[in-house]
Amino acid sequence: MTNRLLIVTVLANLRELADENYQRRVWTSSSGPEMSSFDEDVCGLFDDSGLGDELDKPGPVFSEVIDRHLRVLDARLQSIDARCHPLEVIQDPRMEEVRAQAKHLLDLFAFEGYDVGAS
Repeated sequence: MTNRLLIVTVLANLRELADENYQRRVWTSSSGPEMSSFDEDVCGLFDDSGLGDELDKPGPVFSEVIDRHLRVLDARLQSIDARCHPLEVIQDPRMEEVRAQAKHLLDLFAFEGYDVGAS
């Protein structure tokens, strides 16, 4: 059984990576109340949650399908130059693929019975 905190953290970061409006509002903001960045959302998804380590272990974390799509998302995220200005990151054509992959993952989680609503 997958850890509840892992699920909540993964889903929250997927929602942020799927939402261009959120990215424009929060990643480009220089002051609160909401502050985040591309790097923070990627680290939150794979590092802070422990998901990256879990995906490296044998056996599924969530399901074979979800795990495969998470690995695809990771590869797409690695192709983005995070050193660019946040607006350049948001407008990078590869971010369209990232957002689409994150949305697809949220759909997969919902299909498999996870509560993907706001936490």
